Formats: sequence, structure tokens, C-alpha cells
Amino acid sequence: MGGNNSYNKAVGEIPIASRTHTDNGNRIDGHKVIVQKQCPRQVKVPMNSNSESPLYLCAQEHKDKSGNKWSEVKSIGIYENHRIVGQIDLKFDKSGNVLPFADSESGSHFHRFIPMNDTGGLGRKSHDSSNHLPIPKKYIELIGKIESYNKNQKQGR
Repeated sequence: MGGNNSYNKAVGEIPIASRTHTDNGNRIDGHKVIVQKQCPRQVKVPMNSNSESPLYLCAQEHKDKSGNKWSEVKSIGIYENHRIVGQIDLKFDKSGNVLPFADSESGSHFHRFIPMNDTGGLGRKSHDSSNHLPIPKKYIELIGKIESYNKNQKQGR
């Protein structure tokens, strides 16, 4: 799990020094829950993956009053051939229920990633209304499981 152009075909993986995220050991429907190394309280989706075409569940790390860590999944990274092709941003209400798609940033939504001509990496323009899309239906069941996971993580604190 690393930044743009970090997957090295010669060695078949992203070198350890280039990895931007860590696996927190949790799985939802077989998919890894990952957190950002540098700032675990921030949610960013890695641009490259070690596995060929995984889904990564990107979480924000929290601490309870006793200092115990727990995670809340906020985004899903979708990969093909070790590169990101899409991202689902999940929005929740105060009860932890997933908010449905809305034309604004207030609802859950999907973004496509495209090659960036100047860098050779992948990216997307922030706040591009033409790339603020409804979530593909094939992810709805997984999103329900993420909602349950998040609620269980929070209630366990």
C-alpha cells in the first residue's frame, strides 16, 4: 500500500520504505482494514497495492479515554493491476448509519481515478462535480458490513 508509482514490478511488491499504510489486523468480508502510517487519524487511500486487484478499507484511528485504539472505516480503495481505479467515500450520521448518495459532499459517494499526464501517476481533481458519482450497487452489501464493523468498534469502547 503505497503512493503513486510505488509498485515495483521487478520485485513484485511495494518496497517497505515506500509503504504509506499498515494493515491493522482486522478484516471485513475478507478485505484488509488499513490505516495511514504517518497520520493514523487522517484517512487517505493509497495509490498502489501489493495485491493485484484488492479492495482496501481505509480507516481512521481513534483512541478512547483509556488510550485504547479503535478504527472507523471511512473509505474504500478499489484497485486493478496494483493501481487505484476508484474510491468510495463513506459518510455517516450521528448514529453511525451510512448516509446515502447525495449530489453534495454530505452523502456517501464514488470517485474514479485517471492517469495524470504530467506525473504518470493516478489522481482525481478534488471537488470535481462530474466525478462525484453514486456508489456502484455491487458494493452495497460490503458497505452494510462496514457500518456494522464501525458500530461494533465504537460500542466496544
